[in-house]
Amino acid sequence: MKLHEFLSKEIMRSYGIPVPKSFLVRKGESPKNFFLPCVLKSQVLVGSRMKNGGVLFVNTPQEFEHGLKILLGKKIKDEIPFGVLVEEKIPTKHEHYLSLILDRDEKDISLIYSNDGGIDVETSQNFVKGQFDRMVKNIDPRIAKIALILRRIALEKDITLLEINPLGEMENGEFIALDAVFYLDDSAIYRQSWVKKFAEENPYPFNYVKLEGNIGIIGCGAGIVMATIDMVKLFGGEPADFLDLGGGANKDVTVFALETLKGYGIRKTIMNIFGGITKCDEIARAIVDFKKRNPDYMLYVRLTGTNEEKAKEVLEKNHINYYKDMYSMVESAVAGDEM
Repeated sequence: MKLHEFLSKEIMRSYGIPVPKSFLVRKGESPKNFFLPCVLKSQVLVGSRMKNGGVLFVNTPQEFEHGLKILLGKKIKDEIPFGVLVEEKIPTKHEHYLSLILDRDEKDISLIYSNDGGIDVETSQNFVKGQFDRMVKNIDPRIAKIALILRRIALEKDITLLEINPLGEMENGEFIALDAVFYLDDSAIYRQSWVKKFAEENPYPFNYVKLEGNIGIIGCGAGIVMATIDMVKLFGGEPADFLDLGGGANKDVTVFALETLKGYGIRKTIMNIFGGITKCDEIARAIVDFKKRNPDYMLYVRLTGTNEEKAKEVLEKNHINYYKDMYSMVESAVAGDEM
């Protein structure tokens, strides 16, 4: 489950990571006390929010009222905002990138850092990534302090991905988290009571973020979905979404996920499934159900984990091909080849 920025920042604030002063405004609310200059930030879960007009900088009361009205009523990539975060504007001299991600294969936490952060971070050539304990010793001690707190948050709050971009460096040498993206492990919602009310407002029974590309991405776990997205881009493709089925996804949820992507005009989808709590044979039955009604829809499937052999039997019986490794699957999907 992807968390809204305001909630991610509330968590960081409670753990002692510096964040800007802010408050949330929901539709129908009209705050009388606010600070200027400030930043108005639409609380949506889709990417490229700023590039799509979801962030406004305001300096006067008139700009504040006008901007707030616009953002509360504006969809960003077809998503209705949860609200608008009103945040003090913080001047910085440089922007960095910092994230922690649960590496399910290594059963460990990886740290990713770049001294080039901001909205065009994808173009940075300065990313470094590695096992947390090793990496944290080789970055700026001030940033390492924040990374150590993020790891504590990950362990205590069941967060599988924590990203701060940008991590602003101020003139006094201090660092402040100017934006944040957190993903909560769906399987842990039952023990994280603080997030249940937000999960109930999620219109999908899975974590979904619409992107700009044409290749659908479905996986189980934020880490494997992000890895698949990265590989698609590495091969020159453009991902159409981030869709994490979460733990324990059944046939109906999986079919709904495929129908959701189809409804957005996506005509081919990569399904990179690692079955832990999720049973691979449930996913396979969903694939068969969907393909019977959409025989021309291109699916690139990899299934590994719980009930893997049963799943492969289901697919083979219905003449649906699958891949043994992610590399060849993604390469074929980007090229548009059918197995």
